[in-house]
Amino acid sequence: MKQNLRIYLIAAFGWTWFCWIGAYLISLTSGYSLLTGGTLFDLLALVPADKGWLPQLLFAVGVYGPLIGFLLVGRGEQKPISKPAAKRFAVLAVLLPLMIGIPTVVVSLILGYFNPGEATPGALLGLIGLYFISNFLTSGTEELGWRGFLFPYLRQKAAGFWLATWKGGIIWAVWHYPLMVILYLGQGPWVLLPTLVGFTAGIVAMNYITNFIYVKTQSLPLVMGFHALNNTVSFAIMLVFPGTPLLFLTSLTAWAVVAYLDKKQPLA
Repeated sequence: MKQNLRIYLIAAFGWTWFCWIGAYLISLTSGYSLLTGGTLFDLLALVPADKGWLPQLLFAVGVYGPLIGFLLVGRGEQKPISKPAAKRFAVLAVLLPLMIGIPTVVVSLILGYFNPGEATPGALLGLIGLYFISNFLTSGTEELGWRGFLFPYLRQKAAGFWLATWKGGIIWAVWHYPLMVILYLGQGPWVLLPTLVGFTAGIVAMNYITNFIYVKTQSLPLVMGFHALNNTVSFAIMLVFPGTPLLFLTSLTAWAVVAYLDKKQPLA
């Protein structure tokens, strides 16, 4: 069993870090500005003759490390659940990302950051919809590894939901670190280091919520959708509130959700 954990982590981290770091280094040497917030549809617009094609392709496939690890080791042990309860928590999985984004939207609106540009409501909805589809097919597949294998393994070994959540959350956050370095390295260590700390705290909170939904539903497609929807909400906020510095409120709201769930529906 421990060998499976080793195989999973080597595959998840090895593939992703190789691809992301490789894409960044290639972009530096070629003078290409790596697009880190794009979608699969942006990648389709490039052709092999473009100098950005290779680094963008490498960057895009980097997200599949957890999926590859999952395919190598298989799904972790599951516990029986109540189907009516699972349906109720499936609705929660759809509502929570929207609720978590509300404080950021309200405060950004009050402070005057609303600026959708010249895009029509239909165009904005189209962009958001395409982003969700792309994110489900990319970042959403992480859940096959994090929830499909790692969380059940850690919960069994750590003998507890909270300990498994902390360990898994830190692992999940560290897996993202090359991406965070690529995004914030140019702003210096005084921005990068606090960002890593805040990002890690936010990921641990989201790890709790995603683990909670998975325990209550045992549905990998559902947590894939939850993951993609959560990312899409952040994308939508930045799309209509460009320049807002208040996205950190989503992490604070996520921790408020954690406190509520842990009080009302504590898990062992």
